[in-house]
Amino acid sequence: MTGVESRDCTVTVGRPLGEEITVSVLESSLNCTAGEFLLFSGRMMWRKGCRKLPLSLINSRTNTLLVKQRLLMPGNGVILQYSSRVATKKYYQDCDKQLFGPQGEIVYPVQSSGQRQGVCRTFINVAPRHRVAIHALYIDLGLVGCYEIMIFIFIQIRDVNTMKMMVFHGKQQFFWESTGSQVEIEFHENVKEHRTGFWAEYHVAKPK
Repeated sequence: MTGVESRDCTVTVGRPLGEEITVSVLESSLNCTAGEFLLFSGRMMWRKGCRKLPLSLINSRTNTLLVKQRLLMPGNGVILQYSSRVATKKYYQDCDKQLFGPQGEIVYPVQSSGQRQGVCRTFINVAPRHRVAIHALYIDLGLVGCYEIMIFIFIQIRDVNTMKMMVFHGKQQFFWESTGSQVEIEFHENVKEHRTGFWAEYHVAKPK
């Protein structure tokens, strides 16, 4: 991340679920006094620094890591090296799903060989500075059950950039856009025997 002209430079590293990422700082010419810094963020970690960066190790604890560099002086920057390995602790459920790339499909319920899962999640990561647009093409979520036992099934979409959430249920199709490049979708009450379903497509939207 050296020789860049922009003031802010952001890189996202993504690996399959079940892995974690380790980043080592090989070189750094950041001017800490001037206010330059590196920011590492993920679903389970957040770290900002400038001084004593060389030879330091950063662990993402999950399969994705965002690195943001803030420069004020031309010619400065850092050189990073990253690798991945099997995570030391399980941070996901068997029904969770990770999606990368400029477009894809979101399907519920997620097929899983395990037992009933209370909440299943779909994580979407696209290129930095882009947004995620989700178009729900089929949705059939609501109250299911019989007699006095009723279960309210819904999905919750979280814009990681603002941490704002939207809840959707029923049968109304919708179109939704994030403000950043990371989205988390939670499917509550994943009960396979219930005839519920959700199908949507997502694609990358350019920054506004």
